[in-house]
Amino acid sequence: MTEKAKKIHIELKSGESGITSFAGLWPAVELFRKAGLPRTIDSAVGARSSRGFRDSEHILSLALLHLSGGSAADHLPFLKEKLSFEKLGVPVPSPSALRKWLNEFHNGDEDGKRGMGKAFIPEENGYLKGLGTVLSRLFAFAVTGAPRKHITLDQDATFIETEESGANWNYKGQKSYQALNTYCPQYDLVAGTRYGDGNVPPGWKQKEELERILHNLPGEVKGVSLRSDSAGYQTDLLTWCTEGKHGRFGYIPVGISCPVGEEFKKAVRAVPEEDWKPLCRAERNGTTGGETNSVHPVQEWAEVVYVPINLGRKKHGRDYRFLAVRERWDGLLSPQKDRQEEGKTESETEAVSSPGDQLYFTEAIRLLEEEVPGVKKLHLLDLGGRVYKTFGIVTNIEDGADGGIFGYGQGEPMDGEKIIRWQRKRSGKAEEIHHILKDELGGGHVPSKRFGANAAWWTIAVLALNLHNLMKHRLLPEEYGKSRPKSLRFLLYTIVGKIVTHGRRTVLKIWTGDRGGTLFASVMKRLELLQSMPD
Repeated sequence: MTEKAKKIHIELKSGESGITSFAGLWPAVELFRKAGLPRTIDSAVGARSSRGFRDSEHILSLALLHLSGGSAADHLPFLKEKLSFEKLGVPVPSPSALRKWLNEFHNGDEDGKRGMGKAFIPEENGYLKGLGTVLSRLFAFAVTGAPRKHITLDQDATFIETEESGANWNYKGQKSYQALNTYCPQYDLVAGTRYGDGNVPPGWKQKEELERILHNLPGEVKGVSLRSDSAGYQTDLLTWCTEGKHGRFGYIPVGISCPVGEEFKKAVRAVPEEDWKPLCRAERNGTTGGETNSVHPVQEWAEVVYVPINLGRKKHGRDYRFLAVRERWDGLLSPQKDRQEEGKTESETEAVSSPGDQLYFTEAIRLLEEEVPGVKKLHLLDLGGRVYKTFGIVTNIEDGADGGIFGYGQGEPMDGEKIIRWQRKRSGKAEEIHHILKDELGGGHVPSKRFGANAAWWTIAVLALNLHNLMKHRLLPEEYGKSRPKSLRFLLYTIVGKIVTHGRRTVLKIWTGDRGGTLFASVMKRLELLQSMPD
């Protein structure tokens, strides 16, 4: 027999209580202020409306909304009630006030230039450019607190799918907008973002975006490296970086995925079998916390002799090097959705894609690429009677270069294998950032039919991500260094507190009798030691 459940009596009360359900967001407010963002925002943006809220108050409210899990302007009243920070000097605007403010970021003069078949991104008005300045300010705050002479910049684009009528169709057949993010792994921050239409090619004017980011980097940064997927495989970008045409940074080392076309495949086939080397991978050492190398069981790499016409080689200066990675293909397609979408059973699909003798012929591979979803992207290649997936990387990094600026030991010489491992580090992190921005911080919600309003919404979601990451690395204990926003909502942000006023003194009371309260106290101690950004 089960014990009879105890009857619980519920009493409902109305009126203000001074209770806040999100007391754990207060460190984010303090960090926002310590970084000098209110002053920067109110001077750089200038989009404030007649509703009485400053730009900094709009942006802080929206950043807190993203951090707390809200994904729409209509969630602001709920945040206002649960946050109860107005007594602490954090007013929250109404949904209508926020929408009116967001509309100020829209450049209506550019509307007629947008449309299908046009690779065009509207010119930002002064308000939207001001938001970019805010991101740069927060990045400078992070660098000032922990200066590094050399950083890596990862550029990657992502689609933001929507049913809003103002969006355009992308090459996948989806209505969407698109964001090109420039991420710095050393600080775990997005240094800048560019918002565009879905029909714009992912790498469109990528060099210009890189130039903008470099211009805004703080003076402590003396050198940069660049990583990108194949969207960054552009003659002007590669030439500009390799020939050192940037006035401040000069030569920029790059590692960029290159397209695997027929000419590249031909070059890969020409590599002697003895030149292929096993590709090692870094594994975490559980005892020391460091990394050790282990051999990847199926992947090999080699440098290929490949000189595309658009790049060529120079008599003087650095050459472009092309590195190939091959991986034995077992004939199985991992995405289960591909099988479902085609209406084929698992056995039927495996029958088509089984790496039998027929796959040793180029014609059979061609037929597979045409008939089986997902195969074409694998760049299948028959080498020595076996079928491989093939990938390519272009770089301007010379053998023997100091590995210290690429995340290896100081003075440790670079080689092809290290370059490949370094370049590959970008891909997983880029996907993680996109997921967090779109699914955990409300960036994937498109609030308006107006391009500029959506661009502002996205940029503030990026600001919220940077606040979150800066807080977890600078204020939280080390074991929370990989926590995502949804984790910190459970661990920290949703701590309950009570706001009381004694005379002219306002106090936020936090109960420290549990782990959440202890964590909050630890964060606040570290926050007190954090130096404010100078004006």
